[in-house]
Amino acid sequence: MKILKGFVFICFVFFLTLGMVFGQEDAGGDEVLVPPEIKELAAVSSGNVTLDFKDADITNVLRILSYKSGVNIVAGKDVSGPITIRLTDVPWEKALEVILRTYGYTYEREENIIRVTTTENLEKEELVTELFSLNYAQASSVPLSIDEMLSDRGKVKFDDRTNILIVTDIPTNVYKIRKVVEKLDTQTRQVVIETKIIETTLGNSDKFGIDWQMRVIAKGAKIPTTLPFHRMLDSGGQSYMPAPKPPETEITYDEWGNALVNQEVSDFPTATDGTPSFPYTSVADFMFGTLDFSQFQAVLEILSSRGDTKIISNPKIVVLDNQEALITVGQTLNIPKYERNTQTGSMEITGYIEKELGILLRVTPYINAEGYVTLDLEPELSSLLRYDQLTAQIKVPVFSMRKAKTQLIIKDNETIAIGGLISERDVDKITKVPLLGDIPLIGIAFKKKERVKEKTDLLFFVTVNIVKPESAAEVAAGK
Repeated sequence: MKILKGFVFICFVFFLTLGMVFGQEDAGGDEVLVPPEIKELAAVSSGNVTLDFKDADITNVLRILSYKSGVNIVAGKDVSGPITIRLTDVPWEKALEVILRTYGYTYEREENIIRVTTTENLEKEELVTELFSLNYAQASSVPLSIDEMLSDRGKVKFDDRTNILIVTDIPTNVYKIRKVVEKLDTQTRQVVIETKIIETTLGNSDKFGIDWQMRVIAKGAKIPTTLPFHRMLDSGGQSYMPAPKPPETEITYDEWGNALVNQEVSDFPTATDGTPSFPYTSVADFMFGTLDFSQFQAVLEILSSRGDTKIISNPKIVVLDNQEALITVGQTLNIPKYERNTQTGSMEITGYIEKELGILLRVTPYINAEGYVTLDLEPELSSLLRYDQLTAQIKVPVFSMRKAKTQLIIKDNETIAIGGLISERDVDKITKVPLLGDIPLIGIAFKKKERVKEKTDLLFFVTVNIVKPESAAEVAAGK
């Protein structure tokens, strides 16, 4: 009887020591008592282990991994022998892969069951076929992402009509592919892009563009309003945005005691070290900056007060993440294509090339995980200047084009301001004597008509709003 009790005590000490020496910790080092079903899900998704074994039987190591991960691990009869390994705070599944790959084994998995076997046995496994019905991803594009995951006997097909992906392979690979497909088949995020295209006529004092160093009045709190349309040149002749200047603020009160803030607009954008905050652009390029909602509203008030400003277009479109949106205000010119007729020797029209003229704005949004939006912006202004005589029969068009391209990062619901696009055109200007110039017939003697040069500044305001998943249906319906 004493011998039996001694044997039981030795076994108890042995297994207790085994649990202390060859155990592992979770990511935080603490073990929390939770219901079995919750523990299983947490361990499978995020459990980390620390292993330190020397000449331990691989089946015992697998047994410990099974216990701590909450996953059923079954070792085949060919899986045996001692292993030595030391891993610290790594995901349990990664630890399993390292152990098996190091000692020449592999595994197949189906849901919560993992079967460990040799590579030779796994290659002889019966193939299974699974159909994946995709909701968002294009079935034709998914095979490029999973081809390398297939075994030598595996294959993947797709059906465009039903948007179904068909995968045939060993169960382990099908399981891994299923996880990848689930991540790929997610709803693409959308962005609402609202653009105001504004044209303002420049007077004699605005020959270099609008002077944004002006004073604005706001009730209540101070509103720092600024726009980067005042350029400076460095020693190399490159254009950049000046460093900020502290605004001058004067506070007065009306008869009701409301504060009236008279604040000079400071240079935009802000820079903490006094260096230019935006990348260099060439002298002829546009100028870019960002505005929050209050700044944007204040700038619109400034523009509307000029009296010579008009909104050319105010389009609002919804675009998918990582897809280009094109906003066009203008017309299409059909340019003929010529080819020489070998029989007659004359040039003949064989077709037409479409050329978009006017205002074009290309916008491509990229949404990151933090809710910021990277925008590729490409504003363009083009017009037909004239036709040059190429031959006695052929005239070729000559175009004027102003174009810029940049990339900016802004927050959701912020506005990109693009300005500095100054153009010149000939317009008819009529000067007349009040009243007398309006009298029929004899009024001609009291007015003068002349053709003058008129300069205009074209401004773009691009506001970006990320569509929330819960409101995607309303946006699609135009609500």
